[in-house]
Amino acid sequence: MQYFGVRDLRENIGEYAQNAESGVISVISRNGKPLTVNIPFDDLLIELGAHKSLAVKLYEEGSLSLKKAARFAGLKSDHFIRVLGATGISVLGDEKQLANELKQFE
Repeated sequence: MQYFGVRDLRENIGEYAQNAESGVISVISRNGKPLTVNIPFDDLLIELGAHKSLAVKLYEEGSLSLKKAARFAGLKSDHFIRVLGATGISVLGDEKQLANELKQFE
């Protein structure tokens, strides 16, 4: 996830556009307060909708745990796992990630 202040955005519009083309989520803020979230317009967004697409991207980059991403998407964990599988994203990462995920279910 990339963060831009309003002033930064004016000076770095090229980087902002490049991030969107690369599938990177961007947050634009003013005075440290988030104003908007830019979700790249891609096949995932079209297929899943904004909430699920954003949840998948945030899970993939490690910003949300599996349980939190599923909740964000409005799905039960098992259904969200199927969504991840359909998009080619592995639920099983390294040992540290697996340990963190298991703690969420305790």
